[in-house]
Amino acid sequence: MFAAAFDDHTWFLVGLTLAAAVAGLIASAVARRRRTAHALWWSPLGFCLTGVLGVTLALRTGEPGRAECVISHQVTEPLHTTQGLWNLAMFVPLGLFGVLALRRPLPVLAGVLALPCLIELAQALSPFGGGLCDSADVAMNVGGGVLGVVGGVALTRGHVAWRSWAKRTLAVAGASGVAGLAVFQTAITPYSVDGSSVRGVHDDEREAAERAIRQAFGDRYRVDTVQASPGVDGYNGWLSIQMAGGYTGQLMWPGGRQLSVSLEDSSRPTEASFPVQGSTTPHDTQSAYRVAQTYMKTHYPWAEAASWHETVPVGAKAGFGWLTSWRFKERGVVMPRSLDVQINRAGRVSQLLVDFGPQHVKLPADLLPAKRAEEIVRRDEAENGVDPGALRIQADVLKADRVKGWQGPWRVMWSVSVGDVRCTPDRDGDGCEPSQVMVDAGTGEIHAE
Repeated sequence: MFAAAFDDHTWFLVGLTLAAAVAGLIASAVARRRRTAHALWWSPLGFCLTGVLGVTLALRTGEPGRAECVISHQVTEPLHTTQGLWNLAMFVPLGLFGVLALRRPLPVLAGVLALPCLIELAQALSPFGGGLCDSADVAMNVGGGVLGVVGGVALTRGHVAWRSWAKRTLAVAGASGVAGLAVFQTAITPYSVDGSSVRGVHDDEREAAERAIRQAFGDRYRVDTVQASPGVDGYNGWLSIQMAGGYTGQLMWPGGRQLSVSLEDSSRPTEASFPVQGSTTPHDTQSAYRVAQTYMKTHYPWAEAASWHETVPVGAKAGFGWLTSWRFKERGVVMPRSLDVQINRAGRVSQLLVDFGPQHVKLPADLLPAKRAEEIVRRDEAENGVDPGALRIQADVLKADRVKGWQGPWRVMWSVSVGDVRCTPDRDGDGCEPSQVMVDAGTGEIHAE
């Protein structure tokens, strides 16, 4: 949240500082006119409050109207990130100066508890807020505010009015809490993640990333930075790998089951791609397969036992090279373990996708045929108000996969494509890409892709 205010917005920060200074002077002047005790402290309180509202409610990026909230399972994770520490630090002065100005800890405490919640709701619901809120931001803001209140009580040596405004504070806090909870439940869509955002990695995570890159490319590429992206509801997290030279990769985490690497994405081969020792420049599908096979035998020799392999051109007239895929199949079911290697026109590896999953998983005794999977999807579309006659529905691939990422149960799934029969690829281009619906071949249950 706070980091966004520093991203190429120097003039905004200058303007906000001036506005906060004016707000602080006005707050102090009003306090003096009303002969409020400790009026001096209203100036820094007004300054800090204006600054906090400015950096949290302005310069938000995202999709207004989205109205979603990230619920982080790892409460302490933001303490290890720069953004989390900023969120903690910027609320400390509010609690501190609030106590010094009011000398009433209870309303100040209620304020530092309620304000972060109101800010996050505004971020999610307001047209300028970006459509997203984060429970980790609330936790850090509240923590900072409470620390500030404790510091204020300590500086005043306990000479504060604990009972003053107590009943009024409880009444307002209770009403606000009920109203806020009602708004959250009716207008916000929550979803859970293992952490609040991208974070730094631990030693074992970095070692796993380095090991995966070393297996794929030897010592050619040095791993620079590695960051962890938490998954949703405990599933499908990734380690984002940045290699020296700007090359990127992703390793599914936890577990390290899948590795994907993009060295170049161009029809013009560059030195960024990985040279295959002893290979020659390919000129057709067969010669490209030989280069990919040489790479496979050196780095992933287990793929040689695959049930089948296929090499296809990528791009018009193989402008991006050729993609070779190795798959393990049993009873027509594609197993998780797989290898995809893209060879560019210079005979070098440009893209890599490898799945270290098992070569065999236990299959149900009876599997739904393709026609039955298509009927299930057609019926589901009809129940959702879509005319099945306007759709092109086809069961494409029968594969074993985990419903919920790295630790979910293995299921056999039909991948069913759903497209518009009126859509013509030559006319409509990318808009014709069909969506994919996953149907459990054992139970007939539909799962989101």
